[in-house]
Amino acid sequence: MSASELTGENLYRDPYPIYARLRQEREIAYFEGTKEYLVTRFEDCRAVGSNDRVFGPSGSPDRPEARVMGMPNVLSMSGADHTLLREGIDENLTAEAVRGYVEALTRPVVRQFLTGVKPQGEANLTTELFEPISVRCIGNVIGLTETPNETLVEWFHAMSAGLQNVNDDQSVWDRLDRALAEIDGQLGSLYERALAKPDHTLMSHVMYGGMPDGQVRGFDDVVPTMKVIILGGLQEPGHAAANACAGLLLNPEQAQVVANAPKEHALRAFDEGLRWISPIGVTPRVTVEDVVVADTHIPAGSSVAIVMASANRDESRFEDPDRFDLFRRKRPHLSFGFRPHFCSGHALSRAMGEIALEEVFTQLPNLRLDGTREVQAKGWRFRGVSDLPATWDA
Repeated sequence: MSASELTGENLYRDPYPIYARLRQEREIAYFEGTKEYLVTRFEDCRAVGSNDRVFGPSGSPDRPEARVMGMPNVLSMSGADHTLLREGIDENLTAEAVRGYVEALTRPVVRQFLTGVKPQGEANLTTELFEPISVRCIGNVIGLTETPNETLVEWFHAMSAGLQNVNDDQSVWDRLDRALAEIDGQLGSLYERALAKPDHTLMSHVMYGGMPDGQVRGFDDVVPTMKVIILGGLQEPGHAAANACAGLLLNPEQAQVVANAPKEHALRAFDEGLRWISPIGVTPRVTVEDVVVADTHIPAGSSVAIVMASANRDESRFEDPDRFDLFRRKRPHLSFGFRPHFCSGHALSRAMGEIALEEVFTQLPNLRLDGTREVQAKGWRFRGVSDLPATWDA
């Protein structure tokens, strides 16, 4: 593939044709825009992701993640420090813990926003429903209960744009810096509150979890990881639900199946949406030694991008992979990454997505696409359906 085709603009607009071409050419492509090797086939991605000894977490200050979140963070750490930090993050995010609170956390918020849009008979379901639900619920989990939805949405859009700013657009950096200054200020308030009195917020868990009794992580040690959580956590459940809903509405027969029995099919639809359009499409690694992947020599110290979004549409793994298929034979996808960095919020995301889709298809009769506008998606490191124009019988 030529450098003129492998560009940030093309990836941002629609990365999937590029990924398909790379898989077919069995190529590990070097992308100049982010100075990294793109691994795109399912088996190669799984091999790289499962070999943490050779492909370690990337803590390079040259990575876009360093500019956006700061270093070190939970994604760049390894060994005992990472394990202890994950104890704090994971404490209230296990499947068992999530089952105990997800209904009270999520369903009232979903119903609140549905009450607001239902009389309209039409909406962009991404911006008017799924994103607000996601940021409100995850914001509450973090401890940002007083932060307006609009602020939370702006934060993750600004951070996501920064991660994908391969053209070094100064206006993107300026927007990011404004968001980061707000985040630092609000996280500082949360930190001081939990320092005075530990609580059940995720911020408090990250501060104290895995630490000896009476000790707490410093603010500068916590902030980069909290920014990872803000970026991934605020947007991923909402975009995953929006992507799944788009897949259903683009296939009206499948949408009708879900509408007839939302509780039975909502989780299956959410999982297929995760495979079809991965909200978090890439996870970075760095080679600790020279290595060969798919006949490509990658020198030690190189940045490597595991492109989960491409792996999830690998023809050798999934039949007719570009098609959203509610009834697809279930096979594990890679959207939540790899251990030991497997997504902490996977159980919460799936439970929230299930509730959101169940309520949407229960409460919006004859839900269908608005034929006056096209469904639109954008992004590649983070990708979601940005415009999901829908209508229903109000």
